[in-house]
Amino acid sequence: MTKSLPYDPKSIESIIEYAVRLEGHTLREFIGLQSIDDPHKRRGAFGDALEKDYFNLELNSNPNPDFEEVGLELKSTPLRRNSKGKLSAKERLTVGQINYMDIVNERFETSHFLKKINDVLIVSYEWEKNISPVDYVVKLVFRWHIPEEDLPQIRHDWETVVQKIRDGRAEDISCSDTIYLEAATKAANNRVTTEQPFSSIGAKPRAWAFKRSYMDGVTNDQLEKKAQRIKRSEEEKETDLLTLIRARFRPFFGMADTELVERLEIPKSKSSAARVTNRILGVGDADHILEFEKAGIKSKTMKLRMNGMPIEALSFPSFDYFELEKRPFEESDFLGYLQRMYLFVIYRMDDHGVQRLTDVCFWQMPDKDLSEARRCYEQMQKNVREGRADKSVRSNENRCCHVRPHAQRRSDTRPQPHGAPTTKKSFWLNQGYLKTEIERVLKQQ
Repeated sequence: MTKSLPYDPKSIESIIEYAVRLEGHTLREFIGLQSIDDPHKRRGAFGDALEKDYFNLELNSNPNPDFEEVGLELKSTPLRRNSKGKLSAKERLTVGQINYMDIVNERFETSHFLKKINDVLIVSYEWEKNISPVDYVVKLVFRWHIPEEDLPQIRHDWETVVQKIRDGRAEDISCSDTIYLEAATKAANNRVTTEQPFSSIGAKPRAWAFKRSYMDGVTNDQLEKKAQRIKRSEEEKETDLLTLIRARFRPFFGMADTELVERLEIPKSKSSAARVTNRILGVGDADHILEFEKAGIKSKTMKLRMNGMPIEALSFPSFDYFELEKRPFEESDFLGYLQRMYLFVIYRMDDHGVQRLTDVCFWQMPDKDLSEARRCYEQMQKNVREGRADKSVRSNENRCCHVRPHAQRRSDTRPQPHGAPTTKKSFWLNQGYLKTEIERVLKQQ
């Protein structure tokens, strides 16, 4: 006997009306659910309970949308409060497993991915570390589909990944390959592999997922955070993000940094370079750029010598010694900085010592280099635990990164767990590593 449902599964309006009732409530409050699988043992437990206990859906791995009769997919996503008390996306939104053997025969427009994500009901709840998932408060319930202006980039991301599979290089797929959509690893450890069609080399199992930064942009849209889009002409509607940005910058390539400030009527200050970038992209000096928020992109001005070596290493915010001691690399701010996407706005010194705008590129640390970054992090962590927070990790000890003071004066110190306060420090990317990476991405684009 078919179980009676509290909504009409043939009516999207009925499904959404029933879903919206959850806003401001918990599963315990609304349906009396008293227990749930421990999410620390199995991720997705809240989502499973939402499907099974609230919507009375059968849990399965069917590639079709959850509400199949109306083509509506159900997704639950956790939100967390940042240090300023604002809600943001906690993690990526997984869409579905990638079948390497089948996807090489698909086209984006008719792909299983697009069918699965064409029309989505998103239930966003506030995650809290020390409470039961039955007490997570549902904050947002909304119907969502890929915005028309995001579709060109998502198509580009999808095709980038699929082309690697068609080239027999599925083992080389990296989250740094793409902007909004990623092929996220799904195996419990690196030893688990699956077959791919055009190579005998095993590849990590992966699933389509919207990046955490993209979901942050989606959430902010719903929470009415104002941000400006980069304006597109009619001919640019199908253009991916990097191509669009390069088109904006191209007319200014070859111009000196001082000439740009003058031409764009920007007052000289420490923020002049950042304001040049915003003016070229056609957004206000203080405006958020929506495309950047969805991609988690941070703009960085990179000034190079004639030989391509950056004049300076790239620094990240100074760290807290107590946090560094106790937090594993996987939960560190440092890893978060490395996993975000950067827009490098590149200036190169000419024969007369003048810095000229020469190119732009997107960069994110490749997955293969994260183990080297981990080694740097854990070495500094060891120093702190041994009461040697004053000892840094030198650039000649690590191929990618190092640790050094990040203070304007010697009196800028921070307390440490096992000794006297010591100078503020941060992680930095090595100049030689940046040179190699900039050359790599410029060659590929």
